[in-house]
Amino acid sequence: MNGILDAQQLTKKFGNLTVLDGVSLTLKKQEVITLIGASGSGKTTLLRCLNLLTEPDEGHIYFEGKDLMDSNTDINRLREHIGMVFQQFNLFPNLNVMNNCTMSPMLRMGLMKDEAEAMATTYLKKVGLADFMYSDVRTLSGGQKQRVAIARALCMQPKIMLFDEPTSALDPEMVGDVLAVIKTLREEGMTMIIVTHEMAFARAVSDRILFLNQGQILEEGTPDQIFGNPREERTKQFLNRVMLHV
Repeated sequence: MNGILDAQQLTKKFGNLTVLDGVSLTLKKQEVITLIGASGSGKTTLLRCLNLLTEPDEGHIYFEGKDLMDSNTDINRLREHIGMVFQQFNLFPNLNVMNNCTMSPMLRMGLMKDEAEAMATTYLKKVGLADFMYSDVRTLSGGQKQRVAIARALCMQPKIMLFDEPTSALDPEMVGDVLAVIKTLREEGMTMIIVTHEMAFARAVSDRILFLNQGQILEEGTPDQIFGNPREERTKQFLNRVMLHV
């Protein structure tokens, strides 16, 4: 194991359907991996398994050398280091923007209110929401909600960020704002795994791209390899369908 996160032979079934079939991957510090593939190929399930929001049926996941599947492991403590941003934002609708961002640092990290608010202010400015810090989240656009969700995850000072199709629920004109934030995180050295259908974005930010097909990693490589010279026929078929202006 030579990564900050190592997954070995992950298998997940839902009933008779095998969603993950022996998937292994290693994520190195400051690396950006993007998962691509058709709907139902296992991308989101894999992402959710990596911080045990979904528990694999078989396999092991090591974070900084610690086995997340070990019954003695404090999953909640380790999970604090793995930020997750969801398709549907998952904000608390009864809390304003600032309180969404400060609740977990105060409860989980023991920060005082002024410390948590100072950190939240820093990250809300980073994602371009300085003018919305005390807004009702229900009044925000989809793109703004997603940027709040990113700021909220960053407030936990994660070592890894997981993004599950962060732009799929957004109107097209809002996509760019969210992708710009993720690109900035990449430039600052954040370690990330991203599930996305935005192929141009995947090509621009990724160190490695993994193509999933029927619950397996069928092909992996650099963006130039995957987009420029894919080996597998199934990868070529997928890219021909989704790639218009990459």
